[in-house]
Amino acid sequence: MSRVNSLLSPIAMAAWATTAICAALLVLPGVTATSMYFNDILIFLDGAYRVVHGQVPNQDFHTALGPLNYYLPGFGYWLTGQLGMAMPLGMAALMLVTAPIMVHVLGTRMRPLIGVPLAIFLMLLLATPMNTGEIPAKISFAMFYNRIGWALLGILLVMHLQPERLVRWQGWLDAAAAATLTMLLAYTKMTYGVVAFGFLILMLLQSGQRRWAAGAIALCGIIGLVVEAFWGGTWMHISDLVEATKVSGVIEPYIYARSFLLTSGEYVVFALIASLALWQRPRVTDFLFYGFCGASGFALLNQNFQMIGIVNMLAGAAVAAEILSRHQQTASPTLQTVVRGAPFVVVILLLPIALSSAAAVGVHATVAATRAGVALETPNGQGLRIVNILNKGQFEFYSGYGQTLESGSALLASLDRSPSRVLVMDFVSPFASLAGLPPQEGGNAWMHDNRNFDLDVHLPAEEMLGGVEVVMIPKQPVAEGTTEKMQQIYGPYLEKHFELTKTSKAWFLYERRPANKTDINPVGPQNS
Repeated sequence: MSRVNSLLSPIAMAAWATTAICAALLVLPGVTATSMYFNDILIFLDGAYRVVHGQVPNQDFHTALGPLNYYLPGFGYWLTGQLGMAMPLGMAALMLVTAPIMVHVLGTRMRPLIGVPLAIFLMLLLATPMNTGEIPAKISFAMFYNRIGWALLGILLVMHLQPERLVRWQGWLDAAAAATLTMLLAYTKMTYGVVAFGFLILMLLQSGQRRWAAGAIALCGIIGLVVEAFWGGTWMHISDLVEATKVSGVIEPYIYARSFLLTSGEYVVFALIASLALWQRPRVTDFLFYGFCGASGFALLNQNFQMIGIVNMLAGAAVAAEILSRHQQTASPTLQTVVRGAPFVVVILLLPIALSSAAAVGVHATVAATRAGVALETPNGQGLRIVNILNKGQFEFYSGYGQTLESGSALLASLDRSPSRVLVMDFVSPFASLAGLPPQEGGNAWMHDNRNFDLDVHLPAEEMLGGVEVVMIPKQPVAEGTTEKMQQIYGPYLEKHFELTKTSKAWFLYERRPANKTDINPVGPQNS
């Protein structure tokens, strides 16, 4: 197939059309709307603000998530200077990077009957402002890293198939595509990166795939060295991951049991189509691949905030359907009927998440374009809107939280001199980005009790508060347990070095004592 024809193939047109439509729907309204997890979004907007102001993840602040979680929205904020455009533009940029990789991988390995719906599904999953498996009424860019992980892994897993429509430099392009996907995953969330590396190792067992897989692993090493030369945060990132694992690395057995019960239907359908493919083409490497899809998908599902929707198995089912279609002529007359129906089974499997993802993109575009809900009335927050979609209770909760942020911003503005380096003892400390203040030096990107800190595992007080001039404690925190634990841990330091200077209906505001202001010693993660 010529290069021109490949660009005009159904898979290519489906991928690029979905990319263009979704990117336009995300970007053109010009604001970010959310009905759920508003506090989670503020983590990444604050991180975007930090990196645009010159801070480096894992060097200047701690985070167990990869640096791309801050540089993607940071790109959107840098381009527009608007927090409300940070997430939509960041995700649109990632879609534009992903689309040509998807076109190459799916276009050279899948027939349109399977590749077109899979391409649309994966791009919708990447674009949607909704947690996978939830309903479209719960729109939010929160936890977008999981959707990135699922979508990019879905593309990578298709590379288990041998290419059927070779293009020029096929092996080199395969290696580059696999390495790019793997490193994007690793720098977004390490658990997805580990699964991607595991898949590349699995590909070394296939003689026909071994060369590009080895090349991809080598390229990953080169990319890692280049990134480290600019980022310099790899070892600190690993350290932050280890610290988070100490707090929340053990999952209770009942969670696995509950998860398996909720996803048992997905496993049954996946097992049926995988078994048919193995019956038609009994290969050890195929058996290992299907097992890898099921096991890695289940592990990923249980370490993120999600109940259903194991995308690894959906991609694996599409691979199985392609294998069945390739060997249709050798199947028995009875089995041929089943084989012909395999692509349609895949479409049915993809449909629920695809439709809900598309609906969420449409809902977000509608409420954002019509300026529904309430805007966050802070100096930098007008582009953030909290909306009510079928859940008045959640709307009241998050709009109430937004009001406390507005009153906190006003309280900071009432200080005798412009404050800087503000720390909030709550889930997220967003006043730098929302009020346009200098970002805090050091500390964590967010604080979540029993997830990334507890009474035993936490940053030392000097590192958390040493570079802070103002501490704010909410009277009605969004994460009550977090605020309580932070007060327990850092209360003695606060009492010694700070004094309560202002109170309001929503806040206690502490300023560093005058005698200590000259002693401020910002300590970032690189010095810990």
